[in-house]
Amino acid sequence: MPESADLRLPAEAESRLPAAFRAACRNLTVAPYWLDTGRFWYRRETTGLPEYVLVTVTGARTPAFDHAALREALQDDAAFAALMILVVADGAVILASGRDRWRFAQGQLTPLAPRPNADDESLSPDGQWVLYREAGDLWLRPAAGGTSRRLTDTAEPHFEWAKSPDQSLETVHLQLRGIRLPPVALWSPDSRRIFTYQLDERAVRRIALVQNVTEDGGPGPILHELRNAFAGDEALPIAHQAVIEVDSGRIVPCGPADVTETSGLEKREAWWSRDCTRIFWLEHDRHEREITLIETDAETGAARRVISETSARFVDIHMAYGGMPNICLLDATDELIWFSQRDGYAHLYLCRLSTGAVIRQITAGDWPVVEILAVNPDSREVIFLAGSGENSRDPYARRICISGLDHDTMRVLTPEAADHAPFLRELGWAELIEAGAGPVPRPLSPDLAHIVVTSATAGDLGETRLLRIADHAVVTVLECGSFDLDLVTPERVELLAADGETRLFGMLWRPVNMAADQRCPLLDMVYPGPQCIQTPRSALPHDEVAKLAMVHAATALGIAVLMMDGRGTPWRSKAFHDLCHGNLSDPGFLSDHVAAYPQLARNRPWLDLSRIGIMGHSAGGHAAARAILAHPGTYRAAVSTAGSHDLTGYNRCWPEKWQGPLVRNPDGSTSYDSACNARLAHALEGKLLIGLGDMDENVLPALSLQLAAALTKAGKCYDMLIAPNDDHATFKSNPWVQRRLLDWIARALSATSVDCN
Repeated sequence: MPESADLRLPAEAESRLPAAFRAACRNLTVAPYWLDTGRFWYRRETTGLPEYVLVTVTGARTPAFDHAALREALQDDAAFAALMILVVADGAVILASGRDRWRFAQGQLTPLAPRPNADDESLSPDGQWVLYREAGDLWLRPAAGGTSRRLTDTAEPHFEWAKSPDQSLETVHLQLRGIRLPPVALWSPDSRRIFTYQLDERAVRRIALVQNVTEDGGPGPILHELRNAFAGDEALPIAHQAVIEVDSGRIVPCGPADVTETSGLEKREAWWSRDCTRIFWLEHDRHEREITLIETDAETGAARRVISETSARFVDIHMAYGGMPNICLLDATDELIWFSQRDGYAHLYLCRLSTGAVIRQITAGDWPVVEILAVNPDSREVIFLAGSGENSRDPYARRICISGLDHDTMRVLTPEAADHAPFLRELGWAELIEAGAGPVPRPLSPDLAHIVVTSATAGDLGETRLLRIADHAVVTVLECGSFDLDLVTPERVELLAADGETRLFGMLWRPVNMAADQRCPLLDMVYPGPQCIQTPRSALPHDEVAKLAMVHAATALGIAVLMMDGRGTPWRSKAFHDLCHGNLSDPGFLSDHVAAYPQLARNRPWLDLSRIGIMGHSAGGHAAARAILAHPGTYRAAVSTAGSHDLTGYNRCWPEKWQGPLVRNPDGSTSYDSACNARLAHALEGKLLIGLGDMDENVLPALSLQLAAALTKAGKCYDMLIAPNDDHATFKSNPWVQRRLLDWIARALSATSVDCN
């Protein structure tokens, strides 16, 4: 590519950068907002303004309201495209902007009373009370207006009530954007009690993050301080849990709980009993080797252990990172659905809530339960998302299944050979704030008789259908995904691991407009974090658009791209996942990647294995640097951004679960040294780009700079890219960064590239 002071990629690559790529996608999935058991509405994407469609369970479709009339009432098409619609029913629409509300009906836009709580406040289920934080303490005020009253008075710096921990990985990010979170608290359904905690971070390690460039252009730098425990630290943040009675203000201590990146309440790991007299919550040990369900009496604070899950390596309660716990209380019948991998695969067990005893195993087979979608107490069935099976064509392809709680029969609602997934939005804090403002989409109808499912194969954009659960019938096809540009269809590839036996899976994209006699470099886009998988399950999943945009932009630069999952990743057997433990020195089994390249080239002579690059962010950044350092004869170039290059300098939660306890030896070495990239700096051959945002509080800039210092000391040549004021997420989404990374890797993998080491 020609040199230019203005960084622009060729037009085909520019059109595939994430912002443009996302804009070219339409209706990759459907987010259904159910009005009742018989109707839902959804937002349909078009080449112009969005449309809102009302659908009945018989498949009848009508406009949800008079779009032209609402646009005329708003007098602003941009406002129409951006508005938040809370309720659509019988031709009337409730609109929102912040706390303000309007009702639109019969061509008239009428103001409504504003929402009683702000985004940083919590409204009780009965709508009577608003809970909020002030100077670290909790306060309560009537939603209808009136005098506030103080619930707690013990807060002090770094010992605050209902606070998200500093090590949440986004504390400074939120502060700089003026975002205040609601109190971390769980209201009882009858609104009489609040389950929360006072977070003690007073003894936790102090971390400095320097903001070199101020947002307003004023003089800097500015020092931000965080409390963040590193691997092996003795002092950890502790949540001192309590139940607060709304009427009396009485505080009932409920014991301490360990805190990871977020508290158990933030991870939705707490439940009230139906009669609101007991609270159930999950207790984790430090290294995630034991998880216990605790029952606490809300009146006295007395606690008992209900059931525990243990493992010699680590325990999971969900197969997808950040997913809702696969645990369901059925306290009306003294039962509990418990998630366990005790038979070698992730399955569901029906247990006695009062004793923890297993009544029966609900699911079984060589496949994992991924997520519980719903439990139907009337039919005594559980609806869930599952993998396809270890011996299937693609174990990662999901299917919707239904199993009885009392018998061994299982129905597969979506048996076709494709990936089937409902619209699932994990409620992080931004989504919880939005949920407080209005409804959230749900895949299942309130009566659990219908479900909206998106199905897609490796080579297509998929379609979203309304299914009837009783007989598996397709009621109607709601939408088919579309894309404005020519899409390079990925090839699903099956490979063998470095052991020569284990089946692995990935996706391979050819370059755009590849000539018949062209030989192409290969870029491995890697993320080996043991908590998730890297390979997409279809051509363009709606939740992975930004990631895949970079793939397609690279193909427009003449580069073939591979995504694959080595051993040690989830969604398969427990034994397969366990291989990651203590093995972060070979993250995601890079040895499997190295073994895969000759297999790919065996019947694809257009692949040039003398020009292999690797690119990754975060754990992927650690892996990309590790690859070129540990396998210098394989990789010509590596892009390592925000890499966790030394796990002793990272938030303790992630490495302590996947690598195990940090052991410090008498000679000063540690059990984590084998995973430290700086120790291999002398081995660098080829070209390496280290990238970071200087406001990254997730993977601190120090880790990239420490690797750079080791390379400098070793006399090695490397490039560095620093984006001022970018954090862990905004660095990846920065268009300038995206262009720089793609431009750099294209040059590094060009036929005339020369190494300087």
